[in-house]
Amino acid sequence: MFKSRATRPFVVLLVLALAAAAAAVGATPAPAATAKATPIKLWFTGGEQFSVVDRTIQTLSTTALPTVNALLRGPTTQEKARNIATQIPDGVKVVRLTIDGKAAVIELSPAFLKGVPPAAADRTAAQEITLNARLGQVIYTLTQFKEITSAKVLSDGHLLSLQSPKTQTKTAAGTLGRKDFTKPSTPPATVGSGPATPAPAPAPAPAATARQLQQRLADLGYLPADAVDGKAGYRTTQAVMAFQAWQGLDRDGVAGPLTRQKLQQASRPKPGGRGPSRRIEVYRAKGVALLISSGKVVRAIHVSSGGPATPTPTGSYKVFRKELRSWSVPFSVYLPYASYFNNGIAFHEYADVPAFPASHGCVRVPAPEAPGVYAFASNGTTVVVI
Repeated sequence: MFKSRATRPFVVLLVLALAAAAAAVGATPAPAATAKATPIKLWFTGGEQFSVVDRTIQTLSTTALPTVNALLRGPTTQEKARNIATQIPDGVKVVRLTIDGKAAVIELSPAFLKGVPPAAADRTAAQEITLNARLGQVIYTLTQFKEITSAKVLSDGHLLSLQSPKTQTKTAAGTLGRKDFTKPSTPPATVGSGPATPAPAPAPAPAATARQLQQRLADLGYLPADAVDGKAGYRTTQAVMAFQAWQGLDRDGVAGPLTRQKLQQASRPKPGGRGPSRRIEVYRAKGVALLISSGKVVRAIHVSSGGPATPTPTGSYKVFRKELRSWSVPFSVYLPYASYFNNGIAFHEYADVPAFPASHGCVRVPAPEAPGVYAFASNGTTVVVI
């Protein structure tokens, strides 16, 4: 049979292709990428400060994404037992994470803004502080890697901003880095600060009546003697709230008929916990702190401990650090007259001390009482949280 020369190249190519296919069928596949153990750090919170956790995770080609995923899953059971918490709500997922140069762009699911309005203009000061902490956890965790120095954070389509600690005004939404969380170079003119204004005091009572009320509160340890001035105001209101709490009455700060009746019958509070003769007892449910010296209560003060999501842990601790103008890095707020006794948990002045547990784990103290608590809580002082 006659074969033309023109068909020979086709036959050769066909043979080579079949041979290559046969070789491919019997070839060993390329090995799959192998996961490796990678040490990382996660920025959680403890009280009003960061709690940095060391972890080892399995990574493939990238480390940033699995690290953020580990942060979003929150502390482990063992870490929670060490009073480590997170301000990031449950269920937050990474929608997108890209790196452009040394800047990351991370988009998180809408759950990241739980309880915080997307628009900065709609947020309260407390909501700004909460968002600052969430952003701080993400920014610090991402920028542990040398290839990332800053990040843009988005959620629900919104580019998120940070309330600047340097100007206390909202920054333009954009790239955030660790420098945005640093302590301002110029502290406030006065020690006292806070994101909220204390509730107005009730209408003043006649001077004689106010002085009698104050004197009785002072006799029972709810006011210092130098506060008996016949001018009932915020400090007297806080003292009445402490008395009402200790007596199991509704805490409204108003010395009504029932409160005044109880005042006439009451005695000075007695310590209920165990510990050295000089200590501070914190009663979370009552919202009262007792300053105890020589086994006797010298002052009873209205306070507010950690809220339901971040309760102040019970137990016995010791004051280990004191700062007149402490700076909360994650929450970007001053904590005046801070006495730390458990990780990032401290007694500190705060403008808003409600009649219920409301803090991130710390013990809030009304501004007029904060210097006294600060002076009493010297380093080594035992703190019993009940």
